[in-house]
Amino acid sequence: MGEGGLLGITNSKRVKNIVIFAIILIACTSSCGSIPKLIVLHDPLTADEHITLGLSYEQKGEYDFAVQEYKKAIKMTDADFRPFFYAGNVYYKIKDYKLSEKYYNKALKIAPDSGDIHNNLAWVYIDTGKYEDAGKEADKALRLKKSPYYLDTLAHIYYHMGKYKEAMDALTEAIAMTPEDDKELRENENKMKGMLDEIINSRDKSFKSDP
Repeated sequence: MGEGGLLGITNSKRVKNIVIFAIILIACTSSCGSIPKLIVLHDPLTADEHITLGLSYEQKGEYDFAVQEYKKAIKMTDADFRPFFYAGNVYYKIKDYKLSEKYYNKALKIAPDSGDIHNNLAWVYIDTGKYEDAGKEADKALRLKKSPYYLDTLAHIYYHMGKYKEAMDALTEAIAMTPEDDKELRENENKMKGMLDEIINSRDKSFKSDP
């Protein structure tokens, strides 16, 4: 899980080879000035290779280059949700929520049963204050698969809506399902649990002190 509970980037065995290829290509074009320009009649990379290269750029924070690669992959196929999904992730990270929502929805038209896309779209709505829409997307994700990531997203939605008990219930369920070795998710969950404990305990004390 990355920024804001976002799901997405995965490692690929092909990243290293493709990056090396790209570096060699750039070096040749910049240093071999006396060589006549070549006419390239077709893209030498496949859609999968563009996606892999895009992921490599994204992992390094080079978001403009990442989006360029995803868009190249999109032009090659209209049946693969991944470049739309990954482009949505990049736009979310740079806080271009309008484009992020657009690309997530395009991905959902191809893969409506992807819980990860619904989950990430929920985070777009959380960050733009559309909590009802966020809740609908989180519910769709959870109907597809009971995941601690989706429950964590739902807990954040309830938190922002001021429904602290419901947030704690969702978070408690998420914590019970989270693997011990998922340190990032556990850290996020523990941080939120501390916030909720403080709010709930404070409210309980105020109720008890009322005459």
